[in-house]
Amino acid sequence: MKIVDRKDIDIGRWNKLVRSTKESSFFSYGWYLDAVAENWCVLVNDDYSCGIALPFSTRFGVVTLYTPIFVRYVEILGNEESSIDFEQLIRTRFTNICLATKKQLFNGSSEQVYQNIKKNNDRNVGSQAKRMLKKASKLKLTTYQSNEYELVLSSIKEGLENKHQGLNSKSMLSLEQLIKNAKTENALNVIQIDYTGGIVCLESDREILYLKGVVDDSTKKNGGMYLALNTAIENAIDANKNFDFGGSKVEGVKGFNHNLGGKNVVYYLYENVNYPWWYRLMKKMK
Repeated sequence: MKIVDRKDIDIGRWNKLVRSTKESSFFSYGWYLDAVAENWCVLVNDDYSCGIALPFSTRFGVVTLYTPIFVRYVEILGNEESSIDFEQLIRTRFTNICLATKKQLFNGSSEQVYQNIKKNNDRNVGSQAKRMLKKASKLKLTTYQSNEYELVLSSIKEGLENKHQGLNSKSMLSLEQLIKNAKTENALNVIQIDYTGGIVCLESDREILYLKGVVDDSTKKNGGMYLALNTAIENAIDANKNFDFGGSKVEGVKGFNHNLGGKNVVYYLYENVNYPWWYRLMKKMK
């Protein structure tokens, strides 16, 4: 196993490893990380049969292994060998670590949760979701599925003026590039709702991942977001795929996901940094 910098990665073999790993996520694909990570490398063996993506940032010479926006976690891919100490190998390159992982790789990691709906599992829709979906039906709100993202992206950009969606101009650029990359990879699934906005999802042969979405206030009050997400969920169920809500630490969003039938899945967060005093001061001032 060795660490390979982005410029030296055999990206075709890496993406093949991601694709062939059972229940791997979009977050490890090269085209995904190219859009959202400041820098990234991989820890991989010679034949690309086992590895893990390692996103990192560099500020004034200080390197931090981190979890980029729109990435929930990184994961071990391929034929994991129990004898491999991933933590020790990662620490040969990185001393400052703020990284979320699918499985617990670091001692002292804390548990986090996201929500998904597994294929073939019973889905329990909450009373609030039922009410809002009924409201949307009475008002005859309509969804349209396509791979055209411009309307939804434009609506999200407009919301930046009041910090809507928790994005800033920099993360917005990452989102736009990610959506473009997904369309090139034929992985984009957009659900518009009455041309007032909608949601952007990514779709593979095994899952649909909710990425981002927005509708106007009137449509939202009338159940628009419930309808858009429910449409995506039903599409996943009909195609025998998992549905992934993307995850959020906001309690209100968690409640929304649970109401639509989402169930908690545990992943892990590890944080251990040893920044020099001058760097900590600069971060505090910023």
